[in-house]
Amino acid sequence: MSRMRSLLLPFVAALALACASTPRPRVLVTLDATGNSPAVLQAKSAAPQAFARAEGLRREAEQAHDAGDPAGAQILGEQALAAFQRAVTLAGVTRAEQRAAAAELSVARVNTELARTEQVQKQLDADAVALELRLKVARETLPMPESGRPASPERELARREAARALTAQARLLCSAARMLEPKRATLEPAFQKLADVEKALATSGPSPIDDARAVRSACLAELTAARRPRTQANPADPASDGLLAELSDASLKPSRDDRGVVVTLEAPFDRDDQLTERAASRLADLGGVAKAHPDFPVLLVVHSAAKIPDARGTSRAEHAAAALRNHGAPRVETAMVGASLPRVDPKTPGAVARNDRLEVVFVAPSAS
Repeated sequence: MSRMRSLLLPFVAALALACASTPRPRVLVTLDATGNSPAVLQAKSAAPQAFARAEGLRREAEQAHDAGDPAGAQILGEQALAAFQRAVTLAGVTRAEQRAAAAELSVARVNTELARTEQVQKQLDADAVALELRLKVARETLPMPESGRPASPERELARREAARALTAQARLLCSAARMLEPKRATLEPAFQKLADVEKALATSGPSPIDDARAVRSACLAELTAARRPRTQANPADPASDGLLAELSDASLKPSRDDRGVVVTLEAPFDRDDQLTERAASRLADLGGVAKAHPDFPVLLVVHSAAKIPDARGTSRAEHAAAALRNHGAPRVETAMVGASLPRVDPKTPGAVARNDRLEVVFVAPSAS
C-alpha cells in the first residue's frame, strides 16, 4: 500500500502542476498599461471607432489567454497594441484638423475685417480727394485784389509780360481740359474769355493782368472739373505714377505740373524748322509710350526763344505731331505759345538753347 502511494505521488504532483493557471503573457501586461494611458484615454473620444476596435482585440486576447491559448493571446495582444497606437495617431490627426479648421475660420474673419477696413479707407480717400479738389478750385477762384494803375512804363511792361505768361498758361490748361472732356459746356465761355484777354494784350491799352489771372484760374477749374469723375471713381489711381516711372526709366527726364506728366526736348529744331535727329528719336520713343497709355492724350507745346512768325510755329508743331502719330500716339493736339513762357531770362547766356523747346505733355486723366 505504501509502495503504491509512493508511486502515485509524482503523478498527482504533475497533474496538479498541469492544472495550475498559465502566467499572463507580457503583451497583456503591456496592454493593461497602454489602455489606461492618457493618450489612449484621449483617443477614446477623439477616435472612438479606432479605440473600440483596439478594445475588442484586447478582450479577444484576454479570452484566448483564459482559454489556455498563449499563442493566440500573444498575436491578438500585439494586434491590440497596434490598434491602440493607430487610435492615438488618428486622434492626433483629428485634433490637428480641428485646429486647422479653427485657424482657417480665424483667417477668414480677419480677411473679412481687412476687406471692410480697406473699403472704409477707400471711401475716406475718395472723400479727401474730393475735398482737396473743391479747396483747390475755391482757392483759385477767390477774388483777387485789383492791381491798380501802372506807376511807371517799366512796371506796365512787367505786368504785360506777366499777363502774357498767365494767358499762355490758361490756354494750355483749357486745352488739356478739352482733350479730357471735348463736349464740356463751360469750356466755350472760358475760351471766349481767353480770346478777349489775348485781344486786349494785342492793343496798347493797360495790361489786362487781373483778367489774365482770372482766366488762368477759370481754366484750372475746368481741368479740375474734367478730371473729377475719374478721380472720384478711383482716388488712388496709380496710372500717372506708373507713367512717370516708365519715362524716368527711359532716361527721358519727365516732370509733373497741373497738366500732367511732361517731357521737355531742348533745341528740337534745325534752322529749317525740321526736327533734329535727336528730337526725332525721342519723339519716336514718346509715340510708343503714348500708344501704350491711350488714356493720356498728348498736348504738344511749341516754345520759341524769340518771337517767330505763326507759320513757322505751325510748321514746327506739325512736324513734331507727325513724328508722334507715326509711332503710334493715338491722340495729339498742338499749341504754340511762342516766347511767352521762357524757362530762363532771355538775357542769360545759353538761354536760346533752353527756351527754344518742345513740351510733350501726357495730360493726366485724374488728379491722383
